[in-house]
Amino acid sequence: MLSSITRTLVIYIVAIAAMRLMGKRQLAELQPSELVTTFLISNVASICIDEPELPLFASLTPILLITALEIFNSTLAWYCPRYARLLFGNPVTVIRNGVVDQEALRHLRITPNDLAESLREAQVFSPGDVIWGVIESNGSLSVAKKPEGDEPPPMLPILIDRHLYRDNLEALGFDDSWLEQQLSEAGIASPQVLILLSNGKETVLIPKKAAPKGGQN
Repeated sequence: MLSSITRTLVIYIVAIAAMRLMGKRQLAELQPSELVTTFLISNVASICIDEPELPLFASLTPILLITALEIFNSTLAWYCPRYARLLFGNPVTVIRNGVVDQEALRHLRITPNDLAESLREAQVFSPGDVIWGVIESNGSLSVAKKPEGDEPPPMLPILIDRHLYRDNLEALGFDDSWLEQQLSEAGIASPQVLILLSNGKETVLIPKKAAPKGGQN
């Protein structure tokens, strides 16, 4: 009995430590690979607890291996945006200036009821109140509401970590020449841009910081 309790406690602590090491977010915000990793760890942990005859070290090895693979995967995605887009996918615009892109919904296999429910969860009850609505790579819906009165238009992403939101660029009346001018004025190239936002009147550009060199304080 004491051995079973100790085994369960050790597996519980290791599973919690593994999730903390991976820096997991809320369940609804998990990417597909992260969700799979979470399920795998929970299933492996349950098997380890249900099969007391298995050696404890052999039971913990799959959890540690899955954790290492997820850390490697997320690190590679950080340093390689193309791999990140391949792994996680890209956001897809489904509402533009109050108009629902039905072809995008069909492509994503999202029903009108699904869209309406997601809008209500965002406290929006009509697509006509939305300037820009996008299905994120984790499946959630993000919306930018139309401004009221003298409110400034919401900031829309133009360039984020080498991913160009061309539909936003064109919707704001800009083109590649405008983008090149913004980058030229900032004295940086597009791979050096962390986030570039604009609402047609104002622009926010945040460059990437250079990685610190080893051995320097």
